Amino acid sequence: MKRWEVVRSAILSDIEAGAFEHGRLPGDLVLAERFGVNRHTVRSAIKVLESEGALRVQHGVGTFVADDFVAGGLSSGCRFTYKLLGQNKTLRAEILSINEAPVEAEVAKHLNIAPTAMITELRSVSFIGDLPLRTGTSYFPKDRVPGLVSAFEGADSFAAALNRCGITEHKRKWTRITARRPTPQEAQRLRISSFSPVLFETNVDVTPDGLPIKCSFVAIRSDRYEYLVEGKEDDIGGSDRA
Repeated sequence: MKRWEVVRSAILSDIEAGAFEHGRLPGDLVLAERFGVNRHTVRSAIKVLESEGALRVQHGVGTFVADDFVAGGLSSGCRFTYKLLGQNKTLRAEILSINEAPVEAEVAKHLNIAPTAMITELRSVSFIGDLPLRTGTSYFPKDRVPGLVSAFEGADSFAAALNRCGITEHKRKWTRITARRPTPQEAQRLRISSFSPVLFETNVDVTPDGLPIKCSFVAIRSDRYEYLVEGKEDDIGGSDRA
């Protein structure tokens, strides 16, 4: 790994931890001394982070964490909302519609339910402050999450509504991420051009005993979000094991 990449990674970790007071980074000289590199290396790392949308550079003023940038990690034990809390940011969900309907084949497969089953279909947009971050549709098996329609009244998160239905624990089973252009409806909700790429995420959440209770299809603004995928220590060298 090149030196500027090491600096970039360290600064990004600090952003995720909310380490910069008032969101302002120290000067180039301070950062250079901290990492044992020259100012050019620091500036290279900052330039990349600025192009990625993580930092905002105001010449003559300073370098700041971008207000609308979110860095998130993928793991089964730490859901998206919890990652945001670590960055002093709050994710707010705005419900566009919620209704009960017959399940579609792909959703039935992901939720491991009968093709004749009924599901609760929820469309939403999630915001950080007034800035839209993600929009999509989530599906819940009606018989496994009864009363969900009324549970969402006054709730601003999936976790709060699921709590009201008696589901106090759930975790991510899997997540699939691709990239594509947004649909006209997604572009409008996310306030982006129809030519701006989005991250498209499909995921399934399960209860502690492995029962699927949510399947989601979500479009995420790629200029406001970064995934961090970390391997476990016991996975290192796994390819050499018998």
